[in-house]
Parts: sequence; structure tokens; C-alpha cells
Amino acid sequence: MTWTAPKTDWSNGDLVTAADLNAIGENVTAIRNLPKATSATTEEIVKLLGDFADVDSANLNLTLSTAGGDVMVHFHGSLKRIGSANWTYARFDFDIDGTQKGGVNGIATVYMTGHFYWSASFTHLIQDLSPGSHTFNLKWKGDRTVSLAAGAQFWAREV
Repeated sequence: MTWTAPKTDWSNGDLVTAADLNAIGENVTAIRNLPKATSATTEEIVKLLGDFADVDSANLNLTLSTAGGDVMVHFHGSLKRIGSANWTYARFDFDIDGTQKGGVNGIATVYMTGHFYWSASFTHLIQDLSPGSHTFNLKWKGDRTVSLAAGAQFWAREV
């Protein structure tokens, strides 16, 4: 359903008509059905990190067709340091249609010590994205080998 401009010229004594209620219902449906794309990892990913690269090009890259406007992008997952080093880090970012958003250090950094799982996440608002089909690629980089546990999620939604 498409958005219907709501009635704004209400006066005291106006009755709500069936058409007014239908427009409200259609607008709630339009909001609920905004374009979204989501994906999750199905198995652990282990990588020796270097420069920014796709985390999982098969499962954590998204395509979203938008009407134009704002888009919210989110990632969360669990990381673990692999190897004998005392610490390591992983930086996360994403690109839209090949243009990276966070620059040299990305959007989020996780420093890991010990052999524990560390939470990694970010939520990022892109304002005024042009209408059309867009590709979102989750990226990471670091200095040593890390693993991303199964179940990590990456999503984008027009807001």
C-alpha cells in the first residue's frame, strides 16, 4: 500500500469517516512494509584480517530497493581472538554501492584480549539516499586472525 496524505484540517465537531479510518490503516500498513533487507551468518567465519574486506560476501551483503530518503543499517555479532597474541582488534564498516562509509578506521572497533567472545555492533543512519536499488557490503579489518560466531546479523531498512 502507498502512503496517503492524512487529513490535517480538522475542526471541532468533525466526525471521523470510513475514508479517514481507511487512510489511517493504509498508512500504518505502508510504514510496516517499508523496504528492508536482512541476512545472518550460518556458520563461524575465521579470517586473518588485513585491509578492509567483505566479511562474508555470500551471506552478509544486501540489496535494497528504496523509494529515496533515510536508511538505517545495523550489524551485530560475537568475535573471538584466534592465536597466541595477547590482544587484537577488529574494525567494522560497510559500503553502499562500492563507497565505504566510515573511512580509514570504519564505524566500530572491538579490542579483544584473552580467548573470550566479544560483542561487536553498530547502527548507522544514512540520510537522503537516492531512490533505486542499492548494495550494502559489510566490511572488516584488523591485525590478526579472528572468528565471527554463527548468527551474526546485518540488515538495512528504509526509515
